[in-house]
Amino acid sequence: MRLSDLFSPGIANKETTDVRASQLDRKVDVAVLEANPSGHRMHYVRYLVDAVGPESSVVLTTARATGSQEYAALLSSAADITVALPDVDSPRAALAAAVSKSLALGARTLIVPDGDRYLIPLLRLLIRHPRLPLEIRLLLMRTTTINGPERPRPATLVKPLLAQLARMSAQARIMFLTDAFGVVRTRPGYPGIPAVLDPVVPDTATAHDHPAWLPRRQPGSPVVGVFGVITPRKNLPLLVKALDLCPSAVLVVGGAFELGMREYVDTDEDVRRHVASGRMVIVDRLLSADEFAAGLANVDLVAVLYDNDAPSGILAEACMRHTPVLVPTGGWLARVAQSTGVGTTTPLTAEGVAQAIQRVTRDRQRYVDATRVHAPRLNIVDFVEHLLGR
Repeated sequence: MRLSDLFSPGIANKETTDVRASQLDRKVDVAVLEANPSGHRMHYVRYLVDAVGPESSVVLTTARATGSQEYAALLSSAADITVALPDVDSPRAALAAAVSKSLALGARTLIVPDGDRYLIPLLRLLIRHPRLPLEIRLLLMRTTTINGPERPRPATLVKPLLAQLARMSAQARIMFLTDAFGVVRTRPGYPGIPAVLDPVVPDTATAHDHPAWLPRRQPGSPVVGVFGVITPRKNLPLLVKALDLCPSAVLVVGGAFELGMREYVDTDEDVRRHVASGRMVIVDRLLSADEFAAGLANVDLVAVLYDNDAPSGILAEACMRHTPVLVPTGGWLARVAQSTGVGTTTPLTAEGVAQAIQRVTRDRQRYVDATRVHAPRLNIVDFVEHLLGR
């Protein structure tokens, strides 16, 4: 079989020939495709590469991803096993180039951790080439359900069908990302698709140095943290409004802001007022691993007010540092918080958030005790074993 036979002429002539020359001149077992550097995705790639070993793996990504802060922080040491796939401006082109390069390197498995956007390209590929000599493992990170808290979209109806069609192929393995605690094992609309626990690296530090930018915790003055990539779905404006109803609280926001959120904190009068009074601290940059862990460990409460129905790595990372969480009522995160006891729930209103902050402050030790029970269960083993097929 010629590699060019795998694709339509337009794709074969472009994506398979434009792949940048790399230092790889050997056979590999596992290729990992990840074109999006945001969030936890580069962490996922790091875990897989470390498990396979650099001698048997290759990272397939894009020039944009290799130029990101996330890549520099997590995968710069893997530069020798990284192949950038330029001019892949669509999931279809990225998958085509990744499959071509994987086959050229002799890989037996191609893993796609952020697999949602590749479902349709994968189906097209498998229909055209049902005997593809490569197993493709897709992890669905977003399994929105019809009856969940998110507004249904056409993809909500179509995606479960696409996932079931893909898993009918012997060359495809479809999995979905669940919470790190394994509370949710099945998702409505996705029967038969196995759950993969969100990976969390155990924290071996007995204490974390207090970052200079983080306010010291004071009795009766809870420090509430929001960490990670700061996107609209974290409901930061709601927390800002809640500060006026919880006058003793301090809000710390640490992480790289998306453009729209940067504009919000730069122009909102309430934000300016709280920053000026010392009741709000903003650190707009990618936090180092040590800063991130220290931030989680040195606040009283972590707000995870996501308005989508999905697991949260921040929730599990907070549990690892024995810090309670605040999550929205209803949906996936509420199930995790209620079943484990590591946090409490709130309606997505300023009044509800303020009351929940006060509630956790009054009874914080109970939530901390629950985190100490569940933190030892958190690891990356399930994630690695499922995606590698071990």
